[in-house]
Amino acid sequence: MRKRTAVIAAVAVVAVGGGVAYAAWSSTGSGSGSVGSTTSVNSVISPVNGAGGLYPGATVAFQVTITNPNPYVVAVTSISAGASALTADGCAAGTVTSPAVGDQGTIAAGQSGTYTLQATMNADAADNCKSQTFTLPLTAALVSAA
Repeated sequence: MRKRTAVIAAVAVVAVGGGVAYAAWSSTGSGSGSVGSTTSVNSVISPVNGAGGLYPGATVAFQVTITNPNPYVVAVTSISAGASALTADGCAAGTVTSPAVGDQGTIAAGQSGTYTLQATMNADAADNCKSQTFTLPLTAALVSAA
């Protein structure tokens, strides 16, 4: 009889324990997360050094640096054409020009890239264009290159 009571008690313990395990509840969760995007910071184009040697009809190479102040890589998709302004000595606007260029590769986050461009002086440049420094306004088109 004791043996039978012990077996019944053991079965009851397993049944109750199994019932507790079986009674465990499960659930799922739902909701949303939140992240924000950064904003872009405009790059700056700066001359590396002034190229010399221009004369009527001549083409010379000059370099510019483009900075990427953004926390991500950018691709330089183009650099615009440029044309000189009227100089203080009266050299006509547009006397020196540079053509637009296409894809120029990428610039790492927080870094700079140096690019070589071409500048040409008009064949009919006047004498007052001698010994002048010409500034060519340029615009670079940049896109994130993630």
